[in-house]
Amino acid sequence: MVGLLKLRCPLCRRGRIFRGAITMNPQCPECRYVFQREPGYFLGSLVIAYVLALAGVTAFAFALRAVFGSLDWEWAFFGGFALYLPVLPAGFRYARTAWMYFDHWLDPPGA
Repeated sequence: MVGLLKLRCPLCRRGRIFRGAITMNPQCPECRYVFQREPGYFLGSLVIAYVLALAGVTAFAFALRAVFGSLDWEWAFFGGFALYLPVLPAGFRYARTAWMYFDHWLDPPGA
């Protein structure tokens, strides 16, 4: 779990998955584990990214509603979406990393 939170390789837990804000390394710099196994590999991470975005926007909307009690829910969710936009790259990174960890758990290399 710590490796996922630190965005490390699912195999060795030491190598960095990302070398930039959204640029991935093609393989682990430590153990050479290939991150993108096939075209379309990260389509499953879209579901994780959607759940993270939904939770983030909802949390921001509830926070805005708590701070500004008379704020309509429509404006609270609009504001929550606006506040979530700067967090979007982190959600992208964690969604891809979580997908790789799930795939590694489901189908470990060499199994």
